[in-house]
Amino acid sequence: MLKNPLKLLNWSVFFQTQIFMLPIMLLFYESNGLTKGDYFLFQGIFSIAALCFEVPAGYIADWISRKKVLILSYALFLLRLVLWYFLGGYWIILVGELLYAASKALFSGIADGYIYDLLKSKGQTTRMLKRYGRMNFFMSAGTAIASLLGATLYQEFGVMTLIVIEIVFNSIAITMLFFLPDVPSERTESLTTKEKYQDLFKIAKSALTNEKIKYYIGYSAMAVAASMIFVWSFQPLMQTAGIPVALFGVVYFINHAFRAGASYLLDKTMKIFTLKKLGVTIYGLFVIAFFAAIAMLHIKNIGINMAIMTFICFVIASQLTFTLASVSRIHSLVSSNIRSTVASLNTMVSRLLTGFVLILFKFLLDDVNMQSAFYIYLGLFLLSAYPLVRLLRQPDTKTN
Repeated sequence: MLKNPLKLLNWSVFFQTQIFMLPIMLLFYESNGLTKGDYFLFQGIFSIAALCFEVPAGYIADWISRKKVLILSYALFLLRLVLWYFLGGYWIILVGELLYAASKALFSGIADGYIYDLLKSKGQTTRMLKRYGRMNFFMSAGTAIASLLGATLYQEFGVMTLIVIEIVFNSIAITMLFFLPDVPSERTESLTTKEKYQDLFKIAKSALTNEKIKYYIGYSAMAVAASMIFVWSFQPLMQTAGIPVALFGVVYFINHAFRAGASYLLDKTMKIFTLKKLGVTIYGLFVIAFFAAIAMLHIKNIGINMAIMTFICFVIASQLTFTLASVSRIHSLVSSNIRSTVASLNTMVSRLLTGFVLILFKFLLDDVNMQSAFYIYLGLFLLSAYPLVRLLRQPDTKTN
């Protein structure tokens, strides 16, 4: 038995998230004959596909070993890379994104459930926020390092080299998972297939009508969708602003470095902020970020535009802090036998909104310019004031 299996999980996440292609993904799409509109469309399809997998994945993990689900998650991502290395073109790229969606859905709501149940078996559930934050730190740190190197390696060796490197790192990550201890499901009762689906929808209905958590789920989902608008606009924004490709990796490094910092300091941050205060803060930051992105479309100064991108990265990291704290709070409010299902439901709502706004981007780019699209998205984000206000009416508590 490993003395600290969560460290091994952290390192497996670190290797699995070495996504060197991330800062040049738009260029990879274009090299396969796709357009900017296809780029946003595929990311929207990715979110909707992940949404379709999300709750069933979490529900399955409440019944079988979470370790096996994690291994399957990594394997699907590895299959994506192998397909992209040996094949190419519109449909292969789309299949790869669907495999990635399934992989992310299996991981979301499973990894945090694994951490919680492992800590519970040791009587250490009070350490959930810290351990969950540490895992997300390794996740963001892995992507940050790969992003910093990705654009440079792409210019020197081409995209196929990046895919090979990712295959090697993902193979290492999967191997590590086999050494983790199994955390068995606490659900032991025997149900028919029909009863299982009835149980699934019962849990979903209960979570979405729970006054203690539904507004956190709703507001978190709108904040995540806003973040994804910015994340997938990074490369089009930088192209329009005339930022050199070599700096694409720097921006993605900054983004994931901030995310890593937000994850690492999660427990300390939430000793200072309540979820409600943090919610109000990120609302204001996002409004500023939308206006900053619009301004960036008219500014040709690389230094100013890099400063704007850095600010947007900070806003995204702030959103991550809120979302991680919300997930941790949900874990403390639901029973262990439905924890993965409810956590996946939380992510599912975020993916639904993200899929909608990214697919909408495809059609907006066909009819209006990017500036108009950002004004429309700003108007949509302002609607998140409703769940935020309802959230503010709840008792003020800190997340521990």
